[in-house]
Amino acid sequence: MKKQFFAVAVLACCLLLTVTSNAQQGINVPKPVQRSFNDHFKNTQYSRWVQIHEVFVATFTEDGTTWRDAYFTDEGEYKGIGKYITGDRLPMFVHQTIDSYPSYETIELYQYECNEAGLCFFAHLRNNKHELILKMSPYGDVSYAVRSKVKTKNENTRDAIASTNK
Repeated sequence: MKKQFFAVAVLACCLLLTVTSNAQQGINVPKPVQRSFNDHFKNTQYSRWVQIHEVFVATFTEDGTTWRDAYFTDEGEYKGIGKYITGDRLPMFVHQTIDSYPSYETIELYQYECNEAGLCFFAHLRNNKHELILKMSPYGDVSYAVRSKVKTKNENTRDAIASTNK
């Protein structure tokens, strides 16, 4: 259950970081979390912290160019690290799995390595009707997929009009 929670938290963080450029600037990071971050990542500069329920995520860089996200529990336990990647950095089997969705365009790819489950990949795919988020092993096995309907501008307007008429 905790593994699934962290997978969902990673997914939520990916989406949150995508949507917000400077997410929660003034967040109060507990001392155990900050200490754990400093113990695991020496000589880093972190740009921001994000909190999603009991998970704290530090987005940082070590070399000034490669941004990574480190995940911690609220007690400071290090859970894993992730980063956005490009399609040419995917393992062959993951690439083949994504290619098996030919009607979808790849929006984002995220690599996550956690202490409990090891390396996995998230793919955010979209076509004109649906968005799809896949979690895959390095061998391309899909452990779960989240599918949602893409709202058009007309649907958003219709929803806004319907909510004001209530």
